[in-house]
Amino acid sequence: MYSEEAEVAEPMTLRDEDVGRIGEYVKPWLRELVDEMVPHPEPVGARLLERMVRVEEELRAQRTLMDERFGFMADRFEAVDKRFEAIDKRFEAIDKRFEDLIGQMNARFETVDRRFEESRAHADSRFKTLAWMIGVGFAVVTLSTTVFALLS
Repeated sequence: MYSEEAEVAEPMTLRDEDVGRIGEYVKPWLRELVDEMVPHPEPVGARLLERMVRVEEELRAQRTLMDERFGFMADRFEAVDKRFEAIDKRFEAIDKRFEDLIGQMNARFETVDRRFEESRAHADSRFKTLAWMIGVGFAVVTLSTTVFALLS
C-alpha cells in the first residue's frame, strides 16, 4: 500500500519552453480525445442552408405544377366560353325562327280574318235575301189566301 508521503510529490517547476513543448506534443492527441468524448453536431448553418435549398426546390416544383394547372384551367374556361358562344348563336337562330314563325302566323291569321269577314258579309247578304224571300213568300201566300177567300 501506498503511504501518504509517497503520494505527495514535490512540485516540479517547468520553464515556459518546456510547457510549450509538452503542449505541442499533447495537442494532436487532445483534439482526438475531445472529438471522441464530445460529439460535434453538424453546423446549424449548413443544415439550415440545405433545408432552405430543398424548400426552394419544392416551391419551384409547386409553382411549376400550379402554372400547368392554371394553364389547363384557362384552356377549359376558353372551351366553356366557346360552348356558351355556340349556345348563344343557337338561341339567336331559334329566336329568329320564332320571329319568322310569328310573322307567318300573323299573316295567316289576317288571311283567315279576311275570309271570315268575307264569309260573314256573304252570309249576312244571303240571310237578308232569305229573309226577304220568306217575307215575300208570306205576303204572296197571305195575299193569295185572301184573294181566294174573297172570290169564293
